[in-house]
Amino acid sequence: MAKYAPKHLEVSVGDEPHRAFAGHKTARLAVTAATTIAMTGSSLLAPFSAFANDLSDTTAQDAIMSPLAAHAGEAAGSAVKTNAQKIADLQAAIDAAKAAEAEAKSDYDTAVAPYTEKQTVRDNAQTAYDASVSDNSQAEAAARAEYARQLDESVKAANSASATLKDAQSKLDTAKADAESKTKALDSAKQAAADARAKLEEAQKAAANATPEEIKAAEQSAADAQKVLDQAKAAKTAADSALADAQQARSAAQSAYNEASGTLASAQQAKTAADGKVVAAQAAYDSAQADLAAAKAGAEGPEYDAAQAKVDAARSALDQAKQQQAAAEAGLSQANSDVASKRDALTGAESELEAKKQTVAAAENDVTAAQAKADAAQSELTSAKQVHAAELEKAKAAQKQVDQAKAEKEQADKALETAKTNQAAADQAVVDAQKAYDTGKAAADKATTAEAQSVIGFYQFIGANDAADIIYKQSDLNPTTIGDKKDGTSLDNAKLSFGKLREINEYRKSVGLSELKVTAEQMAIAQSNSNYSDAMLDHSDYARFENAAWNYDLKRNVAHQWVDEEKNIFDQAAAKAGLGEIAPKDAWDTFWSHGTEFGEQKVGFGTVGHYLNIVQPDAKTMGYGINSRGTHLSYTYILEVDDNYGSYEKEYSIDELESLFDQYQLSLSKASENLAAAKANLEQKRSTAASKADAVKAAETLVAQKREGVDTANSNLATENGNVAGAAAEVAQAEQNLAKANGKVAEAEDQVKAAQSNVAPAEQVVNQKRAELKASQEQAAQSQKKVDDAKAEALLKQQALQDARKELAKYSADVAAAQEKADKAHQTLDEATAAQTSAQSALEKAERDAAAKKQALTIAKDGVEAKAATAEHAASDLTTAENDFASKQAHADALNNAADNLATAEAAKKDADAAVTAAETALSATNDAVANAEQAVENSQAAPDAAAAALGKLKSVNVENGIATGSDANANDTLNALFAKCVAAKQAEHNAKAALDAAQADLDAATPAYTAALNAYNEAKAKRVAAEQALKDEIARQEQEAAKAEQAKITQAAAKPVAGKPSTGNAKTAANSALPTTGDKAALAGETFVIGGVVLVAAGVFLTDKKRRQE
Repeated sequence: MAKYAPKHLEVSVGDEPHRAFAGHKTARLAVTAATTIAMTGSSLLAPFSAFANDLSDTTAQDAIMSPLAAHAGEAAGSAVKTNAQKIADLQAAIDAAKAAEAEAKSDYDTAVAPYTEKQTVRDNAQTAYDASVSDNSQAEAAARAEYARQLDESVKAANSASATLKDAQSKLDTAKADAESKTKALDSAKQAAADARAKLEEAQKAAANATPEEIKAAEQSAADAQKVLDQAKAAKTAADSALADAQQARSAAQSAYNEASGTLASAQQAKTAADGKVVAAQAAYDSAQADLAAAKAGAEGPEYDAAQAKVDAARSALDQAKQQQAAAEAGLSQANSDVASKRDALTGAESELEAKKQTVAAAENDVTAAQAKADAAQSELTSAKQVHAAELEKAKAAQKQVDQAKAEKEQADKALETAKTNQAAADQAVVDAQKAYDTGKAAADKATTAEAQSVIGFYQFIGANDAADIIYKQSDLNPTTIGDKKDGTSLDNAKLSFGKLREINEYRKSVGLSELKVTAEQMAIAQSNSNYSDAMLDHSDYARFENAAWNYDLKRNVAHQWVDEEKNIFDQAAAKAGLGEIAPKDAWDTFWSHGTEFGEQKVGFGTVGHYLNIVQPDAKTMGYGINSRGTHLSYTYILEVDDNYGSYEKEYSIDELESLFDQYQLSLSKASENLAAAKANLEQKRSTAASKADAVKAAETLVAQKREGVDTANSNLATENGNVAGAAAEVAQAEQNLAKANGKVAEAEDQVKAAQSNVAPAEQVVNQKRAELKASQEQAAQSQKKVDDAKAEALLKQQALQDARKELAKYSADVAAAQEKADKAHQTLDEATAAQTSAQSALEKAERDAAAKKQALTIAKDGVEAKAATAEHAASDLTTAENDFASKQAHADALNNAADNLATAEAAKKDADAAVTAAETALSATNDAVANAEQAVENSQAAPDAAAAALGKLKSVNVENGIATGSDANANDTLNALFAKCVAAKQAEHNAKAALDAAQADLDAATPAYTAALNAYNEAKAKRVAAEQALKDEIARQEQEAAKAEQAKITQAAAKPVAGKPSTGNAKTAANSALPTTGDKAALAGETFVIGGVVLVAAGVFLTDKKRRQE
């Protein structure tokens, strides 16, 4: 991007010094020297109280003359003189000290007057400064308080506006929610109306179909359905009863199986116990046999041997008898087991036979029910065929009505088409007139807008919206004011630019270059950038190949202004570089191909860019902008040059674009005239269209009437055709139902036959099982007799053995005992073995019994499942029968009550339509409320923005800066006035501070002399006080001595009184009576006393403390 512009001076603006003011300072108080009077305990004295206790004030002191003076003449020798001389010397010292003090006092008086005056000036300045500081603080506080007040009010206003908007929004939300609710209510009402309409149509159809034949058929169908229902109920009752029995049998079988399982467990435990006893008995028997063998080994003799032989024979016979008994018992056990097995088999066979008989009964019930349904289906088919024939006749009559209604409607349609054609033409004329009016109105309205009075309106006029957008988009950087006649976008400056464009092409043509076209987009860029260059004396960031110039008038050919000087520079540089004379049309390529050579001549694009931009050989388009605001010079010119490579911008010749521009300006001037003509034409066309519309309405009314007739006829025909179709469907359905019912009958009959075929084999099995049971029972009786005979024989053999044992005992007691023991062990073993055998038999019987009971339980469970399936089937059949009966009875009732139902449906339809109307009214009112609420929100939206803007502006106020400078750009007049007062108060404080500093300086200058005089005076005063204290001390000493002497004389006088002559003490008392006493308060300053020839001057000796003690 080539950017080049003339250099310009930058104005350097120095920073204005910031005046700073010192803070408050504590007023300096002059420090006056003070002398501590050690003897009197004087306090530190301030300058203004330094003279509070000078020599001129004696009213508060008591002058005391010591009694020592009364006895001065009585003192003997040099000692008296010495005391008096001491007092005189001390008095002289006092006088000297007083003189020095008086002199120092005079010097102090001389120094204190100017010091006090300057101190007063300083104090007044301090007071004035303190007042100015207070005034300044109050001014700042007032400014801050006012800012705080305004901020608080602004915040409250913003909050109030926000609250108002929030309330309006809340009301809008409520209104919308209410509208939504009302909409749902309307939808519900419409749905209810639709439902009512459907029911009405059904009622109308039912009323039309409620012929005597239909009613009779429906009643017969209901009666048939009732029969089927009764049979289904009976079948359901029987199935439920059979299921209950089967469930009871299953419970009994379950109990029996549970009992058998318990018996089996007990038998298993008994068998285990019997096995253990056999083992123990066998061990005992083996032991007894061993003992017997040992006993026999010691026995001998023929009698013994004969007896033993008898025992052995008896035992052998007993063993054989027991074996026969065991065999008989085993046979009996087997026989009993066989009887139980045969009995269980018989029970199972009998149960199976009963189940098959019940299956036969259920199948026979199914046949009865199926036949009833088939009979009902046959009756329904007969009725359906009768109804179908009647509906066909009705449909033929309805078709004739439709044909007549259609013929009448066709005539009405033709009339309506003619009326609509006329209306369409009139309406199109209105549309065209309206468009013309709208165009004229828009043009008239737009002609007065800022955009219309700028190139934006022109670009929109020619469809160059991108050019208009460029001006809008570049306004973020370029300071564009739409509508300003001096702005680069003004129509006046745009008109001037066409001449300047021609200047560019004239020069290009003169040097053999092609003339450039113009695009609206390049014009817009130049016009927008001219605003930036006018303000900033620089190129805008939106520039590409751009030239800029600033002139005082329009007379100069800017093309030559850009070209002449820079061409000369270019030509000279080319010549120096050895490139020869370069034609303007070759200058661009030469410069870029010989950049090094031009660089050596210190000629860059920034030096000759204006010239090179104008003579670009590949340039195709340009744009020109003029700004006449005159921020720096009167006119700013901007030229944009572009190769327009790959651009979609439409190219114009200068004449073409200017012609369009002139047309646009002409359209602005004629906008109002065109609007008036368009308005009159629109009104005339609307009047014509209204009359045509009335004709259409009349034709539409007639068509609507005829359409309603057709619709009614079609509706009747459709109803009748529907009835015919419905009747035909009913016939078809009845035929299907009959076929299905007959099929069910056949299936049920087949099931009966199949069930019956299973009964005979089951009966044969039962008979066979009975015979087998009888044979087993007979065999068991025979086995029982054998057991009884074997037991009797075993008892006889047992007795014979006992007899043989007794005989054996006669010959060998040991053998007999051992033999008895062995026999008992053998018997015990036999019993244990028998018990084991019995337990084994019981276990096997329990196992067989449990297995049989389990099988019986399985059969019972299967029976329950079968009965449950039958009951479920019966329940399903009952439900079907109930639904069928309810449907057919309802149909019969509907036909019988068709008239009443129609009246009810019509009333319901009327109520539903009224509900829709009411809901629509309610929704309309709610929609109005929503609109009002939306308007309230819209009305309330500006206030928060304005309040927020005001608050934002107020928050942007820099209070401290305003206090310091006296104003703030964002502050109002009231706040700026307070800021100005702050500056004035700050200046007054500054001035007062300066005056205070000057007064303090004067006071500080006078302080040394004053301090020296004060110190000298205090020092002299201290010396005087010290001298007086010395005199007091001496007088006190002498008084003490005199008191001692006086006391001695009084003691002597009391011992030797002198009559008629005053004693020395009396004389002294008389003499003293003329002197002031200790308690007198007469001032003695300056009084002279003679004591022993020594002159004493009571020079104001102050003994206040001593006097107080004496009192």
